[in-house]
Amino acid sequence: MKNNIKNIAFDFNSFEKIEDIIFLDEPILTHLKRNEKDFLFYLVDTIEKSDIYLLFEVDEDSIYEYLTKKVSLKNLIQLNKNIFYLVEQDFEGSIVNIEITGSEFIDENYLPHEDSFLEYEPTSKSYYYSLIEEFKAKSYLISLRDNAFYVKFSPKNTKYSDTIGLNELANSLLSNLSLSFKNFLKADFFQEFQEIRTDKNKLTSLYKKLLPDLDFRMVDLKYGSFEVGLAVDSLMKGSIEDKEVKEWAIDVGYKYKNLVLDDDYDNDTVNKIVENYSEEDRKKIFNPIFQITENPNYSLQIKDSNKSKYSTIRRIKDKSIREKIIPLKIETNKTAIDTEYEIVQVTTVLDKNNTSKTIKLENTLFNTSTDKIEINLTNKHFSKYGFDLDFEVSIPLVITTEVNQIRLIATYDDYPFEITYHSDKIDDGIQKITFNIYEYILDKN
Repeated sequence: MKNNIKNIAFDFNSFEKIEDIIFLDEPILTHLKRNEKDFLFYLVDTIEKSDIYLLFEVDEDSIYEYLTKKVSLKNLIQLNKNIFYLVEQDFEGSIVNIEITGSEFIDENYLPHEDSFLEYEPTSKSYYYSLIEEFKAKSYLISLRDNAFYVKFSPKNTKYSDTIGLNELANSLLSNLSLSFKNFLKADFFQEFQEIRTDKNKLTSLYKKLLPDLDFRMVDLKYGSFEVGLAVDSLMKGSIEDKEVKEWAIDVGYKYKNLVLDDDYDNDTVNKIVENYSEEDRKKIFNPIFQITENPNYSLQIKDSNKSKYSTIRRIKDKSIREKIIPLKIETNKTAIDTEYEIVQVTTVLDKNNTSKTIKLENTLFNTSTDKIEINLTNKHFSKYGFDLDFEVSIPLVITTEVNQIRLIATYDDYPFEITYHSDKIDDGIQKITFNIYEYILDKN
């Protein structure tokens, strides 16, 4: 049913003219504002002594879509659910008559053509110049968010509710994630291109040039349990001229997410990691992530999109899988001759200002040898190997030497830990037993 209301009171002077969008000898389509609301004033007919206009409210999003050729003027009118004013104005500018109607009742002769798209290029002085730039930035951010994945750091301790301390977030959680990703970028780039681009200097120069555009973009943030949306900025990589490098640059972010930020680490994933990256690269890539997942105070979660559900990236409990990714190296003495080890205790004087701590035995005051020594494993030992504890420990460790082997024995929480290996690198053994104790602490917690 057509509901036209005629001869209503209407103060046309309350409208502010923003700009003519279409002008052919006279204004055809004009943008007006009233009480912070946007309107379009559209010339649809001319009769004996008057012009007929459609006046209707629109939002800025619709104006942007029309100005950037995303929607036609006809669709802008037909899809509009606001009230339409059919305004008759004489050639002197006075209002002769006004009718109220809806878009579905507008005379077909008053509607623009189907292809009424606008080719509009605003000048820098135009009202729409900054509007279009602002909406372009907003629409690109929306597109990045649509393709972003999310990571979440959550405290396991409820002491501070679900909040995370700034220092812990900046210096441990985010920094480790960033370091892991940076190391992955470098490792994957050289693994991908070193055989087809043999000039290492040029390859290194290319990588350094690419690096600023390879980073994830933070496109969404939520606080409390800290959540961040990370997206690959494909547009910024459009300036890369080499097709193969550009394809790699767009793909590498998702590759990192699928390989490194994995919530399962199944055999296929682990095999890909081991086959494609050296042991040294794996250590640089995964140690920072394992420091997060093995932190008893926080959890790391991931989801594919804003609307997905989070899954937790748990620490790897299967030692064989973890050591396949990052082996805990203990060198084996392969000689057939029996080797007898001894522990040498040295007392000497060192210059505190000298960074070198190498000791020559002939410069010592005295030295004695033994086949058994006891030390205490403290938090400094755990931190040295990347195993941070949030409480103080002092664990007696007995080191004994025998023919062809060294044995380390420690007891923590009435639980014995023992390893035997064939090497004179005692630090490797301390690292191994420290890791075993750390794993026990994590399992217990």
